[in-house]
Amino acid sequence: MATYIGLGANDPTEASELRVANALKRLPQGWVILHHVSWQSKRGGRQGDGEADFIVLHPTRGMLVIEVKGGGIDIDAGRWFTTDRFGRRHSIKNPYEQATASKHALVGWLREHELAHRVRVGHIVAFPHMDSLPLIGPAANQQISITKPQLEHIETVLTSCFDYWGLQAELTDQETAKLVSLLAPTISVTPKLSSYSSDAETQILTFTTEQVEAFSGLRASRGGLILGGAGTGKTVLAIARAEQLARDGFRTLLVCYNELLGRDLMARCGNPPNLVACTFHSLCLQEALQAKLPVPSVKSTDWWENEAPSLLIDACATTENLYDAIVVDEGQDFSPLWFSSLRCLISNHPDAPFFVFADPLQDLWKRNWLKDMEPPFVWELVRNMRNTNPIAACVAGAVNLACRSNGLPGPTPRWQVSAGVPTEGDIVLAVEHLLEEGFDPTSLVVLCASPSLVERLRERSVGPHSFGKWNSKGIAVETIGRFKGLEAQAVVLALPGVASFEGQLAAYVGMSRARSMLVAVGRSPDRSALNWPALEP
Repeated sequence: MATYIGLGANDPTEASELRVANALKRLPQGWVILHHVSWQSKRGGRQGDGEADFIVLHPTRGMLVIEVKGGGIDIDAGRWFTTDRFGRRHSIKNPYEQATASKHALVGWLREHELAHRVRVGHIVAFPHMDSLPLIGPAANQQISITKPQLEHIETVLTSCFDYWGLQAELTDQETAKLVSLLAPTISVTPKLSSYSSDAETQILTFTTEQVEAFSGLRASRGGLILGGAGTGKTVLAIARAEQLARDGFRTLLVCYNELLGRDLMARCGNPPNLVACTFHSLCLQEALQAKLPVPSVKSTDWWENEAPSLLIDACATTENLYDAIVVDEGQDFSPLWFSSLRCLISNHPDAPFFVFADPLQDLWKRNWLKDMEPPFVWELVRNMRNTNPIAACVAGAVNLACRSNGLPGPTPRWQVSAGVPTEGDIVLAVEHLLEEGFDPTSLVVLCASPSLVERLRERSVGPHSFGKWNSKGIAVETIGRFKGLEAQAVVLALPGVASFEGQLAAYVGMSRARSMLVAVGRSPDRSALNWPALEP
């Protein structure tokens, strides 16, 4: 029996095509029949498309395109018409012209796949409802036409047609299989991980916008403490509140501790009227310079912790630079002295807005930030708006919290097992996998607890891509602490160990930086200690 492949369906639904298919199936072994083969190519200088009702292939005889026309036909001054079973007349394309177009498209396609020299192609038209065929013009003759009675002797008719066209083929079994697989491909394509991640990214942005709109109710509030875990959108909301205050006519200061976050705040805010975004220590230095106060060239840790805020207080008395409102992002990084110095910059009006956004769990610096704080109200954000649901579950599990996510699906986070403390080679391998999955290098960030690992990685590269600093060329590599408050589409997190609570907090902070794709690199025991979900392929 011949090999029959139905591309649209196992069997044709049209009665005329079904008659032809049943006849072709009776061909002996070695013949291959394909039903409903679509094509696309240029016709008359323009791109066109069409389909061949059947293609018949024989490894030594060649290939035939069969066009099928059911019902009766009428030709009026060269124009073709057909009459359906209800007696209705329809204008149709010349079937011989259709068969010729399909043949030429197929020859061009074979040439592209370097098979045209191995098999020649002809065409034939079948009229399965007609007992005989009248003279219908120079484009048609008996040798390239099939009528109803001839379907009973299909091999003889096809052999005559092959001879008429002078067809031949020299196809090996492998070439025949290749040709059939090209015409009727069997393909299973899995979308790259980056595509799945990008879909999640779009939804995350939508949820964040919804949260900003919900938060607009705080417009009536003049200050307060807004608490939220990693990923709850504190920075987005802090920016929204600062911009809202500025639009309402308040000269507003948006301030944070982290240097990288400070740059990000300035970039995201731009330079609108009434709004200044900066880091706390850059503010101290700027005010001291304007007040012409001495600043040491070499600054100790104590200077940054205590003398800088004191210098800001002294500068305020001289410059009298006042703000109408202050918004503090990542307030858990501040000390009570820093908050006091900031209040020197705000007007003496008792209702002057002073907002602090903070996550108590991200208190990495232990500056006792909550001491003496008496906010007029406390607002708690409970839903993770940054991370997809799979990442949010990892973030919550790291510190034994209940997962309250936005419910967005996304790629399953990966745990890449390292033999010991993650090395440069472990990180390079993880990054290579993400690049192979289609992630853009600028969408990736590598986070490490160890500054020395950061420096070593910045001397390495992955293919044409080098490692570098955040917002520089190449793949960003930063410490977890420096990247706190920021986020990226995909994060590779190097975990040196999470035996201590501080290690768990570092993992919590690092994981939450990934919006839609997370790869953790660490030892197997660390995975258990962080309650890493078991649902991983």
